[in-house]
Amino acid sequence: MALKVVTMPELRLEVLMEAERTGLTVTEICRRYGISRQTYYRYRQRYLAEGLAGLADRSRRPLHPANRIPAEVEVQIVEMRMDHPRWGARRIRTELTRAGVEAPAVSTVHQVLVRNGLVAVRPPRRGKATKRFEREIANDLWQIDATRVLLVDDTEVWVVNVLDDHSRYLLAAVAGPAATGDLAWDTFEIAASRYGLPRQVLSDNGLIFTGRLHGTEVAFEVSLKDLGVELINSAPYHPQTLGKLERFHRTLKEWLEDEGPPETLEHLQELLDGFRFHYNRRRPHQGIDDVTPAERYGIAPIDPDAIRLPDPDGMTEPTYPPDAYVRKVGATGNIGWRGKLVHVGIRYAAAQVRVVEVDQLVHIYHGDALVRALTIDPDRYYQPKGGRQPPQRRRSVT
Repeated sequence: MALKVVTMPELRLEVLMEAERTGLTVTEICRRYGISRQTYYRYRQRYLAEGLAGLADRSRRPLHPANRIPAEVEVQIVEMRMDHPRWGARRIRTELTRAGVEAPAVSTVHQVLVRNGLVAVRPPRRGKATKRFEREIANDLWQIDATRVLLVDDTEVWVVNVLDDHSRYLLAAVAGPAATGDLAWDTFEIAASRYGLPRQVLSDNGLIFTGRLHGTEVAFEVSLKDLGVELINSAPYHPQTLGKLERFHRTLKEWLEDEGPPETLEHLQELLDGFRFHYNRRRPHQGIDDVTPAERYGIAPIDPDAIRLPDPDGMTEPTYPPDAYVRKVGATGNIGWRGKLVHVGIRYAAAQVRVVEVDQLVHIYHGDALVRALTIDPDRYYQPKGGRQPPQRRRSVT
């Protein structure tokens, strides 16, 4: 004989009929079956309205989920992820906010990515650092480091980067065939000519920056000392001290992977220039509350054609014709010209000069006065004045 199966609606109906069968009160019935009076009357109301079908289990899912986002916003999130596979939930939310969209929480954006199969399973992350350092103002500390890059033919070249610690602003990024002291100093000089001198510079213990672990002084640290800039170094085998630059190098190489690979050293420098603009002005940085480095740095890059500053010697700043090649002399007395760093003289720091080329000879004028005439040496990035070597060429042993 087959066993009779009783369904849940039938059991609930028996509970509702208990009062008529036994004469018990609702309170006593609820106590016997372990349910609340509210539940009893809810089932009774549903039975009277829908019959036995009203006593079946119903979904607990809300009719209108509180965290449901508009369909068009979900489409935007998916499209952003498809167009930029490296963007995570936080970056996507920041981009939506900057575009004027009322963006959902980061966790909701992540749920959208998971729901649409756009998040790969990753191993658990290491715990975040509990102690961080950051200078309170821009130009108080610069970080400098070199990283290796491969050209399309697997030729190994190097890039030296200078980053402002407070704002993460990329002050300079210069490519060279090898990681040398000359390349390090060229990169620092470019940054200093654009933005002035920092109070301190932080580097690792590479010989291109310091010889302190070898009982010597290399040219880079001697040159900084001459400028009154203090060089500080990370502890040996402790890359976390330069953690901002270490993480920055990953961002840089992801950009080069997407935009490259670079074919030549010149092509690499073009990519670096494009990356610097994107990184400083277009990319919100999660380490600085999702603003761009340029917004945190607070000072726009120098525009040589817009700045008119008095000459340090009190001379009236000349006004050059619109078609003149005008350059602003940096804090260390240099200007940039056709991919080279040309020394004009520290006395002209912050002044405007005019550059005129006649055949292969470059003339540099301040007003009507000829400041310098030279032939560019194509094999050298730094073009010293009067045949002297730049400061980093000096070397002393302690």
